[in-house]
Amino acid sequence: MGRIEVHVGFVLMACVIVLLSTALALTYYTKTIDHQANIVTSGKVQTYLDAQCTQSLDNRNWGSYNTSQADDTKTLDFYLKNEGNVPVSVTWITSDFTSYNSSDAEYATLKWVLYLVKVEAGELRVKPENDTTPDKLLLSSGEVVHLKFYLTALASSSPDDFTFQTSFNSKDS
Repeated sequence: MGRIEVHVGFVLMACVIVLLSTALALTYYTKTIDHQANIVTSGKVQTYLDAQCTQSLDNRNWGSYNTSQADDTKTLDFYLKNEGNVPVSVTWITSDFTSYNSSDAEYATLKWVLYLVKVEAGELRVKPENDTTPDKLLLSSGEVVHLKFYLTALASSSPDDFTFQTSFNSKDS
């Protein structure tokens, strides 16, 4: 009889510990999202991390996002250079986003939002190729333009890894 009371006591104590642990875990839950992105250029343009165009930018790991309390936005400053001998017009497009909002000039999924700005123009959003009238960046030979991506993980979205690719396409002007 004494052994049954001891076992019932241990079972009850274990249940209380599990319930308290669950409540504490829900209180301190933090969600992070790992993100990997690649930038691809075509034609005569190249992307760089620095204004002197010495550090090539081919891919970017954006790290983890914490959206347990609000949207979490990170930026990527970079420079696009016309490496050719003639002026070019450059457009951009990205993959793996489910929709494009032309009024905000941004790509979106249920959990992510991405847009591009031209920094020299007071951070004016640049429309991508799939907009009905995309903005074309006109770059003369050797010209460099400062750009910035904004990538936002939306508040309260479930944990998710997200990979996408961004392409800059150039055509002789």
